[in-house]
Amino acid sequence: MKKIVSKRTVKRRICSLSAGVIMVLLGCMLFGSFFVSAHEDTSDPHTVYTYYKSIEIQPGDTLWVIAENTMTSEYDSIQEYVQVLKDMNNLESDDIQAGQYLMIAYNDTEFLQ
Repeated sequence: MKKIVSKRTVKRRICSLSAGVIMVLLGCMLFGSFFVSAHEDTSDPHTVYTYYKSIEIQPGDTLWVIAENTMTSEYDSIQEYVQVLKDMNNLESDDIQAGQYLMIAYNDTEFLQ
């Protein structure tokens, strides 16, 4: 037996489908513009970027001397940065040995991609 669908039901389904498509398109535009605006403006020459690199510990190096030489501007004290280095490198104490590698942060005005 063939089921007859009324014109009113067809119009309602078309309207619902159209509304759904419009909602999806609006959502894509909204999220697309969000992601585009999330990119940093690299044209400002005064922007400072923080990067991370691994350094090899040399004989005579201490965590405090390394922190003193590599501390970035967002830290208020060497003690605070030493703790950050310990946390970044999973160190439980200030003891480091020559030949080990240590992850440090450094600042640069050039944007590296």
